Amino acid sequence: MRRTALLVTALLAGLSASGQAARRRPPGGIEVARLVWTEGDVQLAPLIGTGPARSGWQRAARGEALRTGDAVRTTESALARVEFPWMEVTLGPGSTLSVPAKAVLSTVLEQGRAEFSGSGRDIVKIEVAGAEVRGGGRLVLWRTAGRTSATALAGAFRIRSAGRSVEIKAGEGTFLSDGTPPEPATALPASPERLKPGAEVGYVRAGRPVELRWTSAGGSKLHHVELLALEREEVLLARETGGSSLQLQIPWLGTFRWRVSARDGRGLESRPSAPGVVCSVER
Repeated sequence: MRRTALLVTALLAGLSASGQAARRRPPGGIEVARLVWTEGDVQLAPLIGTGPARSGWQRAARGEALRTGDAVRTTESALARVEFPWMEVTLGPGSTLSVPAKAVLSTVLEQGRAEFSGSGRDIVKIEVAGAEVRGGGRLVLWRTAGRTSATALAGAFRIRSAGRSVEIKAGEGTFLSDGTPPEPATALPASPERLKPGAEVGYVRAGRPVELRWTSAGGSKLHHVELLALEREEVLLARETGGSSLQLQIPWLGTFRWRVSARDGRGLESRPSAPGVVCSVER
């Protein structure tokens, strides 16, 4: 166990060193954040175009700066963690986040899933499809075609759209269609249960996928699965799935935690499940 824990520690410690290899980029914009973790194909578009028509996407490196005017996106099996001085954003698979070059700093979730975490009372303004989100704690936003959902995992947040505001607190969520006010706060769906492997460690040989299984108490079909270091909260891998199991390839040796969240028919995401534990060992 000590050896595998050291392997994971070394993996995470390599973040700062990897940033030294970041490619050169043209000048412009103000540095406001840094890509402290990338897994899979993560790309940046610096100061060129907006929205779906944006061009100039290039492969991003761990440690690379995010500037005002930039956008970062992940492919369907990628993950990025962006660290601002006042908050951290974990960008899930198939997602796009941008930082407009405006006088008032904000972040814009253009599509996909993002988890915002900040200990302050009021983290930076978040925009999504014309709605404005402010608050502090832990928040999950999901942006799909014409619809946005917000889940408060900790703290409290205010969502304002079409001239009306709704506050959600830990354990509550809301959703809205583009151009409409947010719905009243509602309780989150039930978290998945009966994870396998669960509290008892499941072992898998390096190079082989591990089968993760769970039960959704509310019958949800959409799930968000995360792999984390054994003793840290940073997410290393994330996947979306429509079933109640997932074949996950772990690219590192070590012992990890995993957890899963459910999404209901309205798009609200549950709190994460209790964690399971899996260990990737040498062949």
